[in-house]
Amino acid sequence: MRRCGRVCAVAVPPQLQPRVSFPRSAALCLSRSLFSTSIKLQMTHCVSRAEADGSKDLGDAAWRERLTPAQFRVLREKGTDPTFGQYDDHFEPGVYLCAACGARLYTSEMKFRCTCGWPAFWDCVPGAVREEPDADGVRREIVCNACNSHLGHVFRGEGFNNPAPNERHCVNGTSIHFQPQP
Repeated sequence: MRRCGRVCAVAVPPQLQPRVSFPRSAALCLSRSLFSTSIKLQMTHCVSRAEADGSKDLGDAAWRERLTPAQFRVLREKGTDPTFGQYDDHFEPGVYLCAACGARLYTSEMKFRCTCGWPAFWDCVPGAVREEPDADGVRREIVCNACNSHLGHVFRGEGFNNPAPNERHCVNGTSIHFQPQP
């Protein structure tokens, strides 16, 4: 699978994939270097690991009692929802809270139509979300800063007409709860 524009992933036949003419190790080193540099240059409301709060983190046993099995799989085990869930095409005024701890993460003004199958936000409530390197070494995971629950991933510079910092927070619907505006 290869990322492609406004579609989250597109299967590209091997014969159409570009060939790299230098050693794989050099390509990997170059891509990691460029990725690392681009991350350092980003301006975002997300907080760093050093600013982590984690005050509402309960530990796995308490989370298992509090969350449904589906929520536990996504929020605590870093699972991914199936596409086109309950908040993908949801645009009512209000706020999106962490489904685990209730922290305020996103507002409806930050949400945009992405058509990738998951709720998309162009930024987060300042200090509410933290970025961490994903286990795959390429993507950036986003977690609730208060309880350390997995929310999804953040992508940058995809060509959406979003305000700065030109991000797409691709969020699992299971990891958020919508609170309508009164």
